Amino acid sequence: MEKENIQQNPDETAQGTEVRQESGAAGAFGKFKSADALLNAYNSLEAEFTRRSQRLRELEGRMQGENKVPSAPEGEVRQQPHVDEQAIEAAVEKYLASRAAPVIMGDGGSHAPAPAPRVRSLEEAGRLAQELFRKNA
Repeated sequence: MEKENIQQNPDETAQGTEVRQESGAAGAFGKFKSADALLNAYNSLEAEFTRRSQRLRELEGRMQGENKVPSAPEGEVRQQPHVDEQAIEAAVEKYLASRAAPVIMGDGGSHAPAPAPRVRSLEEAGRLAQELFRKNA
C-alpha cells in the first residue's frame, strides 16, 4: 500500500521540491523579491556612497585650504617697508629695561660668606697674611 501511495503521489513530491527551492531562493535575497531588485538596490547604494565620499573629499580639501597660509603672488617683488629708527630705539630700550637684573634681597638680610681660602704652603700663608694687613691698614 505504501508503494501505491508513493506511486500515486509523484506530482506532490515534485511540487514540494519546487516550492522549497523557490522559498530558499527568496530567503537568499532577504527582503528583495528577485535578484534584479537586489542588484538595483546595490547599484543605488553604491552611487549614494560615491556621492557622499566625493562630498567628504571636497569638504576636507576646503578645510585644508582654509588652514593654509596665503603666499604672495608670483612675480610680485616685496619691497622693504619704511624703517622708523626712533621706534626701533624705543622698543630696544624698553626691552633692555625689562631685562634688568632682578632684586634678590631689597631689604637687606644675611649673606652667605665666601669660603675661606685654603693655604697649601707656608709661603702662601705669609702672602695671604700680608694682603690682609694691607687691606686693614
